Amino acid sequence: MAAKKSKLSVYTLSAIGVMTAVSFISNFISIPIGTLTRIHMGNVFCSLSGILLGPVYGGVAGGLGAFFYDFTNPLYVAEAPITLFNKFFIGFFAGLISHKGGHYGEKASLNFVGALVGNLAYTLLFYGKNFISEYFLLRLEMNTIIANMLVRLSASALQIPLTLIVTVILAPFFLKAIQKAGIHRKLFPEHTEGHSAA
Repeated sequence: MAAKKSKLSVYTLSAIGVMTAVSFISNFISIPIGTLTRIHMGNVFCSLSGILLGPVYGGVAGGLGAFFYDFTNPLYVAEAPITLFNKFFIGFFAGLISHKGGHYGEKASLNFVGALVGNLAYTLLFYGKNFISEYFLLRLEMNTIIANMLVRLSASALQIPLTLIVTVILAPFFLKAIQKAGIHRKLFPEHTEGHSAA
């Protein structure tokens, strides 16, 4: 039993490591929107991490990838711990919802709703963090805060639909890949057993 648990933990850690790396790299695929924000692929892989690995492991992988990315940019490094916390919820909700009702990321509608809820949760946390920072710490004028918010909103209006579309398109391919490699079976043995029993 101990050996089985140890083997499972190796697969789990390996899967988290791979998705952390993919999430990290995907953040470099971005288009800046002014100096305040950007459109990028990072949130796609935070969402996919949740769909593929489940809420907790997926949230951790997506959050860590974004966390490490922040250390590559002097503008973001101070906020890396906040990024880890906020991005965790993209993968968490994507995984929680996509794994509802005995599903494990194979149902497109659940993947879409999960990614939507995860990204909306992250967006609320992101805007809340920026408001607190600009109003209470930087002491900016409200007009400036609103102007900054509008710039970020314009980016979110593109970022969220892009994330949802790409996530739903890519999820089946990534799911098939981890199933073929036997990783999915190791992560979710109960899913395999359920299908075998059927």
